[in-house]
Amino acid sequence: MEDGKLDPSSPYYLGSDDQPGNTITHVILKGDNYLAWSRAITLSLKSRRKFVFINGTITKPTKKKLLDLETVNSMLVSWILRTTDLILVASIPYFEEAKRLWDYLEHRFCVSNGLRIQQLCAKITDCKQLSSMSIEEYYTKLIGLFDDLTRLKPPHGCECGLCTCDVAGKYATDREEEVFHQFLIGIDDTLYTVVHTNLLSQQPAADLNRAYQTLLQEEESRGIGRGKAELDRTKESAHAFFVSSARWKGASDRQDKAKLYCSHCQKKGT
Repeated sequence: MEDGKLDPSSPYYLGSDDQPGNTITHVILKGDNYLAWSRAITLSLKSRRKFVFINGTITKPTKKKLLDLETVNSMLVSWILRTTDLILVASIPYFEEAKRLWDYLEHRFCVSNGLRIQQLCAKITDCKQLSSMSIEEYYTKLIGLFDDLTRLKPPHGCECGLCTCDVAGKYATDREEEVFHQFLIGIDDTLYTVVHTNLLSQQPAADLNRAYQTLLQEEESRGIGRGKAELDRTKESAHAFFVSSARWKGASDRQDKAKLYCSHCQKKGT
């Protein structure tokens, strides 16, 4: 820090683009989407080095710098409320400290109980690729459900700090394998049966990313074929419409001419 200016790498630093009216995520908290909203807010604040104010790990400044703490807290409170539905904002108590507001919203909307976990497990089981869904849309929906489940039921890790068995890494591997199989179970078998079988029979075994990329490529290939067929059908429909319109126009013109009458030669139009 020089001349009383904060280092840009400091969590207390606010740039000229940081304004109270900023919307730092387009995910708006409506109540039932708390998990998706909190995930989006967390990522946004971490990218700005501000999440330490939310989780309480920020080092409190000296008395001379308390104003910086108040300034950042006010900014964070404003950002959080800006991404909250106006109807909910009206029912939220006043908080000057961002962490207290965050804890309040978590306590109010993040119902971490057996019923919610059971509902998420049921949604994961029922998650299928509908005929109107692309591979990317289906994948995103499924991953979102698993992320919500992880937030409600986080994995158990080593608390003593002495273990060398990498329990967190093993859990991540097991979870990815679980998502991989659920992903393949839910894809549209009427379109991807062959790809499904090939992915399961690969050695070494395919992982989630490879399955996703392979299905995207297959979808793109099929999409080109469907696009050509749809274009041909569109051309046929347009031609039929043109012929029909021309016939109707010709008949209409003849009817209009039949209504005409020449006062000079005293004959009707033909």
